[in-house]
Amino acid sequence: MSALQALGLKRLAGDAGITLGRQLAVGLLQMVLAVAVARALGPAGNGRYAVALLLPTMLAALLNLGIAPANVYFLGAGLVDAATVFRAVNRLAAVIVIFGSGVGAACILIFGDKWFPDVPATILWGALSIFPFALYQSFLSSIFQGLQKFRLFNLIMFTQPAVTLLIIFSLISFGSAYLEYILAAYLSGFLVMVCISLAGIRRELRTVTASCARQGYFREAVSYGIRAHLSNILAFVNYRADIFLLNVLISPAVTGIYVVAVQIVERLWLLSQSISTVILPRLSELSADEEKRKQLTPVICRTVTVVTLLGAILLIFIAYPFITIFFGKEYVQAVPALICLLPGIVAGAGARILANDIAARKRPELNMYFSMVVVTVNVAGNVLLIPWYGLVGAAIATSFAYMINLVLRLIVYKRISGNLIRYSILATPDDVKGIMKMLKSRG
Repeated sequence: MSALQALGLKRLAGDAGITLGRQLAVGLLQMVLAVAVARALGPAGNGRYAVALLLPTMLAALLNLGIAPANVYFLGAGLVDAATVFRAVNRLAAVIVIFGSGVGAACILIFGDKWFPDVPATILWGALSIFPFALYQSFLSSIFQGLQKFRLFNLIMFTQPAVTLLIIFSLISFGSAYLEYILAAYLSGFLVMVCISLAGIRRELRTVTASCARQGYFREAVSYGIRAHLSNILAFVNYRADIFLLNVLISPAVTGIYVVAVQIVERLWLLSQSISTVILPRLSELSADEEKRKQLTPVICRTVTVVTLLGAILLIFIAYPFITIFFGKEYVQAVPALICLLPGIVAGAGARILANDIAARKRPELNMYFSMVVVTVNVAGNVLLIPWYGLVGAAIATSFAYMINLVLRLIVYKRISGNLIRYSILATPDDVKGIMKMLKSRG
């Protein structure tokens, strides 16, 4: 048995391959959706659309209490059964939705003009209606992820962009691609997604016998989740501070151009996101086998980083013609920002893998500490650079923050695992040979 097979990489690669296939399909749908919305609404409308969606995504990020990663950890480690998690999820979602909807309404009524300039209140109210379904779906999806039911998980995750894109194409064909209707299409995608998830979970509960019902899981999930949650809040702020600040400091039109650069470069995260989806429950499962975990994480981290780097190099050469052909010449100013974002995107791919290893060690609070530093650097950099350099300044500040994120995680990961930094980030010839051999054996 090869070293990679001993680490369970064949199984991991299978799950990751399925997830990557879904991510690629979703990424393609999202890119087509981005092109359709950008062309239908123009730079200013595209900026308003992106900023309006910050409201429900911000509420879901701020108020989810880290329940999704807690579900993945406890289910992945076999410490709780799906029925117990489902009951806890329903109780928590009901409370959070009521509270969060009130917070969102207050934001619109009191701070709407200041926080979302040039975005009509009707658009913000429409965007707010997405929040309950986005939050609940994140909880439901984590159950499938924790159970490592990745085929069903991926099918469900494919639903929202597919339904949204289908409706938007219909709107465009009828000449009704207005911002309000596009938000309604986005909401419809989540409605269908939640319905399919509930059907899948109920079928799962009928076929699986409860084996480890856990008293007090509600409290345990919140206890674990809160430590992961603060990190997730800061990560969300880190990922979206540039868009928010561009809209506040300059205009929706500039934001709409910048969003195109972000949407394109974030497609390079498809591999790291796919691996992250499957690696957290896998690493949680290896909590009693530290030696195997110490070998697995570096192999994944350095492979993901190198593949993402190669994709970034390719994107530098095709960015200009791609944006010009698909988005139009009015978005060509996104190219310099896109190039400036690429170093941070590569760093972010590796950092995401290390973050999952740290969370699987039941130390999610460490990710929070990293995020606090990175968010501070990112926000300060954006505030300083945007007035002088516009969207390029936002890209430079954000990219630098992502690189700081990787450096911090590498240093701390070295201390808690004992692995050398170069072992975690620099690919070796054996990695390439082993992975090629495994892929051939799968074929």
